[in-house]
Amino acid sequence: MPSYPPPSEYQEALQAPAVAFADSELQNGTPRTNALGLPQPVTGSFAAVFPMTTDVGRRYAVKCFLAEMPDQQARYEAVAEVLEAVDHDAFVEFAYQPEGISVRGEAYPLLKMKWAEGIPLNRFAEKHLDRPGVLDRLAEAWAGLMADLESMDLAHGDLQHGNVLVETAGEALRLRLVDYDTMYVPALKGRASAEVGHRNYQHPDRTDADFGPALDRFSGLVIYTALRACAVRPELWDEYDTGENLLFRDADFYAPEESPLFGALGETEPLRALSDALRTACYVEPADVPPLSAVREGRLEPSQVSVSRSNAQRGRDTGERSTAARVFLPVTIGGVGMALGLAGVGRGLVAAGVLLAGASVGAGVVATRYRRLSLVRRRRRLEQEADRFRSTIQELEREVASLQEKRDELRTSMAERRQERLREIQEQVLHDRLKHHFVEEVRDVEGLTHKHVVRLKAANLRTASELTPEAVDAVRRISDRARARLKMWRAALEERYADEIPDALSPAQERRLQRYIEHRIDDLGDQIGRTREKIQTQRTELERIEERLDEMPNLSVGHYVCFLLRLAALPDRTGGPPEPSRPHEVGTSDDRAPVPEPVEDDRSWWTQA
Repeated sequence: MPSYPPPSEYQEALQAPAVAFADSELQNGTPRTNALGLPQPVTGSFAAVFPMTTDVGRRYAVKCFLAEMPDQQARYEAVAEVLEAVDHDAFVEFAYQPEGISVRGEAYPLLKMKWAEGIPLNRFAEKHLDRPGVLDRLAEAWAGLMADLESMDLAHGDLQHGNVLVETAGEALRLRLVDYDTMYVPALKGRASAEVGHRNYQHPDRTDADFGPALDRFSGLVIYTALRACAVRPELWDEYDTGENLLFRDADFYAPEESPLFGALGETEPLRALSDALRTACYVEPADVPPLSAVREGRLEPSQVSVSRSNAQRGRDTGERSTAARVFLPVTIGGVGMALGLAGVGRGLVAAGVLLAGASVGAGVVATRYRRLSLVRRRRRLEQEADRFRSTIQELEREVASLQEKRDELRTSMAERRQERLREIQEQVLHDRLKHHFVEEVRDVEGLTHKHVVRLKAANLRTASELTPEAVDAVRRISDRARARLKMWRAALEERYADEIPDALSPAQERRLQRYIEHRIDDLGDQIGRTREKIQTQRTELERIEERLDEMPNLSVGHYVCFLLRLAALPDRTGGPPEPSRPHEVGTSDDRAPVPEPVEDDRSWWTQA
């Protein structure tokens, strides 16, 4: 897997879009810049997003990757093909470019996505807490979008507040989905998911093996329930919002029976049915979560609502044995008895074949059932989340090292930068003088005629400033002698203005350069500080997950085989995950992850990258 540049190197490359991009439209674009005039990225765990505006006013979000996900190009191409065919308003036009950007001479992929306007879902909900009618309409629009995805056999894969934008046009609401890294389309059937989605929206048993058209059902139900809850009981927002959720947190899904939020919803008559449906969904397998339309209409199969409170508290693994678990021991005894009987009558080869076939079938059954156990799936999900946080920390540490290197370089390269700035000023002064000498003047040079003037204009060379030696060499259909005379004409003009070209920076220019360097060093220091804060936040989350893994029983395959043979019981998950708590009533900073500062309402989707 290739190593990708950190955000600071992408930032450096985008200072020259014409050189950095392979796309002609982006080559003529201008990145959004910060106070120092540098391209300003919005960075996430796996990408840096740069807002770009082209010379004709089109706006794009350019996503530059910090790490590669499995089958990245094939996934994006499959998704792009399907989205182009379905032509749904919720999706944003995009193009994956395998060699879209050049950084330090190496080509890397990028995603060019059409600009999407709108307010992130959580900020829109917060803004309209005092208008339940708007939230009800938003919930209806959400239900319609979920029904559309179901009908198209598609799944976004990471439905959460940062990937859902709300646009308003009068009383109408339009939902836009962005970030298609984990999207499922039928062409990707059989693959694993690239990620497991935002922890505050996903089924606690979801792993990378869960990748199909039902992928959005749980998160869709979570968002719908939260929107309805905000419309009925807006005071819940102040109590449960963290800036990284829509009321619910991952701990609510791990232990819904102990969740204060589920308790509050269950006590509210208009929300009780939704709350019960979501609570039950936490205990069934991710693929068995019913569609939102079925929940809304009450069309649930008995199997979808049959999780009893006692079994729910213990977890579905420790409830009543499944049919496969009940018959495993009798079938095993019968198979071994049959093999012994065949061996006793002298048919050893047949007995060996029976044993081998039985062992193969038994191993397949054990492996399949073991992977489907809730305890195993939840442990695997937590392990995958822990790996993701470790990878993010590693990328952030690499970014800190890159920023520190740039800061050290600035501190030690003042003389070089002074000379570089002087050259820029000298070139600008010379340009200002030569741009007033038009190529028609070359007719006064011996050996140059009107024919040469025509050739120069055909090559789009109209002034002495444009008539560089490289540009002269590129002019077609003129002799080498004529080229030499054209270069001599420009050189003579340069000599005429030599006394006007400064040979040192003025005191004011020197001060401006010094201030720029100081501000650039301060800016890099601020970036290093922010990145280190991100690292600490990621480490806190990683520690939280590792604590949860330590508290959760570790069920081995051998132990599960003993359970099937009725030699042992499955471990009880009671006390495994931490009990959910009210975000604003926790006792210490270790009880929950640090809450990032809320994003301003009017920011666009790329600020959530």
